[in-house]
Amino acid sequence: MPELAEVETVRKQLATRLKNHRIEDVILDDSDRYLFAFAKTKDVRTALTGATINGAGRKGKYFWLELDRKPWPIFHLGMSGNIAILDPKAKQRGHEKVWGGAKLWSSADTDFRDRLAHSRLVLDLNKGAEVAYLDPRRFGRMWLSDDPLSHPRIQKLGFDPLLNFPSAHVLGEKLAKRKKAIKAVLLDQGLFAGIGNWLADEILFHAKLNPHTLASKLTAKQVRTLRSSVLAVVKKAVSVDADYERFPKTWLFHERWGKSKTAKTRKGQKIIHEEIGGRTTAWVPQLQK
Repeated sequence: MPELAEVETVRKQLATRLKNHRIEDVILDDSDRYLFAFAKTKDVRTALTGATINGAGRKGKYFWLELDRKPWPIFHLGMSGNIAILDPKAKQRGHEKVWGGAKLWSSADTDFRDRLAHSRLVLDLNKGAEVAYLDPRRFGRMWLSDDPLSHPRIQKLGFDPLLNFPSAHVLGEKLAKRKKAIKAVLLDQGLFAGIGNWLADEILFHAKLNPHTLASKLTAKQVRTLRSSVLAVVKKAVSVDADYERFPKTWLFHERWGKSKTAKTRKGQKIIHEEIGGRTTAWVPQLQK
């Protein structure tokens, strides 16, 4: 599932490449009851057609387009959602470029539409640009709202590491009330907005914390270390546009997949996989005490 780093990359690309573009046509399937479960296709067409994109916003794993009129469309990528952008300005690059959660194609790529086998929504823009919402598994959803930050799904989110992360003291007070494994608590969107499974494992790896440790049992020093790790890991992932190949070679990310019984870190430390909080967790007992 796309997590904060991937979704922020999508937001940045939408804000940068689509700003000041006018939506000339909205292409969708009126029978799609998945993406449009909470927004009628008729209302989506009315809201988007003719509107100009001024920017894009995000909180947690939700993002939205900021238009020159209301309402604005809010999106969640679900398990396998993605955004594809056709930008004529990319022609100078001469080849396809992948931006973490968003894919960018040059106008020289004549089979752009053929690549959109799982497109659920396509916006034809002026200046020859297009943007498509892709979702092979159909878990993604969209909403329309006059104020995304006041939307019920956004309001219930907790602290976003890139927007409003609390001090160590405040975070410690919140964690002291959680008598669950810290791995499970990190996945609680009502406290850590945008943190998903791989980010949680990476954060705990860098904080050298056992994922089984009860959040309520963390010391003040451990809370400070955890907070620093959340910010450092998220900001680094975002700084490289969630391009996994550009993550530091020492990150657990590169070795955590596949549940291999022989998995090891680059330093030769054994990685084990087990279920914590209902999610597969990769961690290093030798390091994470």
